[in-house]
Amino acid sequence: MTNNDRPSKNERRAHARDVARQRAEAERRRKRRNKWFLQGGIGLGIIAVAAIVAIVVVNVNNANTVSATGPANMATGAIQFTGKDGKITPVETGAVSANGTATPIPTTGPDSTVQVTEYIDWACPICKQFEAAYADQILDKVKSGDVTLAVQPVSILDRNYRNSRYASRAANAAMCVANYQPDKFLDVQTQFYDNQPEEGTSGLTNAQIADLVKKGGATSSKVSECLSTEQFKGWVTKSTDTVVSDPALQGASGFGTPTVVVDGKKVDNLTDVITTIDAAAK
Repeated sequence: MTNNDRPSKNERRAHARDVARQRAEAERRRKRRNKWFLQGGIGLGIIAVAAIVAIVVVNVNNANTVSATGPANMATGAIQFTGKDGKITPVETGAVSANGTATPIPTTGPDSTVQVTEYIDWACPICKQFEAAYADQILDKVKSGDVTLAVQPVSILDRNYRNSRYASRAANAAMCVANYQPDKFLDVQTQFYDNQPEEGTSGLTNAQIADLVKKGGATSSKVSECLSTEQFKGWVTKSTDTVVSDPALQGASGFGTPTVVVDGKKVDNLTDVITTIDAAAK
């Protein structure tokens, strides 16, 4: 190559500037692409997360709506029993919707009938003691027609059973029986008290709960399915929260089980429950 064939200094500078310009433009394009991908990725991620959150919220709401539907025969929040000629009969009612609330107004009973409501937890040792001491006397008064009895299951003692939720599962069992075989409710309740697990243990397994329900005479396949799916799990929570927060049911240390109400008034001393009923009947 001769000197005449070599690029001049000005040409070399111009070429260098052109190469630099091309490189700068390529770099700008690369940055724009990266920015677009980043923003697009974030946007898609936000959309995806939002979609997932929306699905979860809808599913949770739907689940709560289904599970928070109340059982039939407990429109007052309790299952109610009346008696005549030595026979005790459960009062049949519709169910409370998921968005509804139970009404404490008794569904039956003439003005002269004493209305007794018991708030109980099948996992509660004191409830078991109360049942042993007073159940026969109260049920005799129901059989004679002098008293209507309402039993409202609640769940306040899960904390005493090693995180097994035994109290809640027992309350669900009570509601399953009330819903599908209400005539067996009192017999099943007796089974649960007679076989009540000690506090501090894990309580009863689902299979053991199902066994007690069957021993009490509630053998319907619908009851079994209700137990296995814990159909009234949401209602157990909802109704318990309502009861626990009711000022009329509070004691010196808050709400506790058993709580007994006679003609709308809480009995402060449970040893007075029979005399209170007798006084109200006069």
